[in-house]
Amino acid sequence: MQDRTSLLLSGLAHEHRLIEIGPSFRPLAPKADGWRTTVVDHADQAALIAKYGRDPTVETGRIEEVDVVWTGGPLHEAFPTASHGTYTALIASHVLEHIPDPIGFFKAAETLVDHRAGTLRLALPDRRLCFDVFRPTSTTGRVLAAHRAAVTRHGYAEHFDHVAYLSRLDGRAAWGAEPLGGLALDHTLEQAFRHAEHAAGPDAGYVDCHAWQFTPASFELLVLELAALGVIDWRIDWIEPQPFTEFLVSLSRPRLDIASTDELQQRRCNLLKRMLIEFRDVADRLIAS
Repeated sequence: MQDRTSLLLSGLAHEHRLIEIGPSFRPLAPKADGWRTTVVDHADQAALIAKYGRDPTVETGRIEEVDVVWTGGPLHEAFPTASHGTYTALIASHVLEHIPDPIGFFKAAETLVDHRAGTLRLALPDRRLCFDVFRPTSTTGRVLAAHRAAVTRHGYAEHFDHVAYLSRLDGRAAWGAEPLGGLALDHTLEQAFRHAEHAAGPDAGYVDCHAWQFTPASFELLVLELAALGVIDWRIDWIEPQPFTEFLVSLSRPRLDIASTDELQQRRCNLLKRMLIEFRDVADRLIAS
């Protein structure tokens, strides 16, 4: 199996202009290796080094200079207008699930990357293989509602659910396709309630959490439905499930040109059936433990 970095960078060359969001101490296309990468993070290099400096598991020497500090607002507005449409790829590993408005993210990516040859590369946690296993997959309706409300921070429900249903498998936050008998909740209801009361309060500012949960089929359905509605202009070129924690996705433009309502309905139904099979996989591994 091709390793995740090779997959996420497949078809890209060092001379291409790239954006990598939130690489922190694990850049996929490091400038130190000759990539023409614009690094986007929530803090500058010095602040990130200070943040991780006391963690012995972090190699702070891999934290690169941050070109764009992004702390809120539409992503493309953090870039000079002259740079819009000049990037070959936008890469985001374990980022989208944290973003309050995923549609806003997709639209910003449309603005930033080349409309003909640009690509969007994502690594997303598979909710079956991480601490989100007890949470339902996110629906197109919820994503549309977040965009319609122009949300810039996570709501009460997201914060409560993030804590109330966060689970670990034998003490681990992520795992592979293995028996699930050791699953246990990590927090009490009271802890979840107190967290949500604080994090969603009017004076709390932005508090991070996993707001969105995906499986490979559910994410494909989300992109298909948002594109069919004309809300985003992306199509999925490939999805590669990984043996541990995540799946990888490559998207390009324009969105799929689906010939008829009947064809769209059939595609949606097939993906929903695949989602049921994915859910059965979780149940089978729990029963087998």
